[in-house]
Amino acid sequence: MSPRHAVVVVALFASGCATLTPPVMTGDRAERRAELQALDGWNLNGRIAVAAGTDGYSGGLSWDQRGEKAEITLRGPMGGTAIRIQVEGVAYVVTDDRGRTHGGEDARRLIEENFGPGSELPIAEMRYWLVGAPAPESPYTETIGGGGSLASLEQSGWTVGYDRYRAVGSLVLPERIEMTIEGLRLRIAISEWRLGP
Repeated sequence: MSPRHAVVVVALFASGCATLTPPVMTGDRAERRAELQALDGWNLNGRIAVAAGTDGYSGGLSWDQRGEKAEITLRGPMGGTAIRIQVEGVAYVVTDDRGRTHGGEDARRLIEENFGPGSELPIAEMRYWLVGAPAPESPYTETIGGGGSLASLEQSGWTVGYDRYRAVGSLVLPERIEMTIEGLRLRIAISEWRLGP
């Protein structure tokens, strides 16, 4: 799947525009942040829209986090697997749509093909941003919105905005997220959260 031959589907984020009352987060913000950062077993399913310069595309996203390991699957607009990223800590390998596995420079090249020239996804930080928290042990600036939820976050050169949350068990987790850095924007709409092993 190449963003150079696809169209960003804006309707992904225009659907369901009815105003919803955001869940209210209770307790101390620092305690909630630490609880989210400590989550080491979760899975999400949803949609991702990528805009890299004048190119873009949208498709499905699955992210399965187990401690320091993660498996990320990006699917094309028609549902087929485009790439799979297997992560351990800050290292990762990429499996392409033909089932071939790539590491090192080849993996980075595949990321660029799917996210634009010069793109280096902050995968180690994204596991925290997706649950609504900054990555630990790295400087950040956060803005708190209504109901005590995280409205935006700046970290590692990226700006992360949170548009909507939902209650998941005893936690309040993001439903819609936008991650931006110069030349690249990722919009993520999460339809399903699962916590635990």
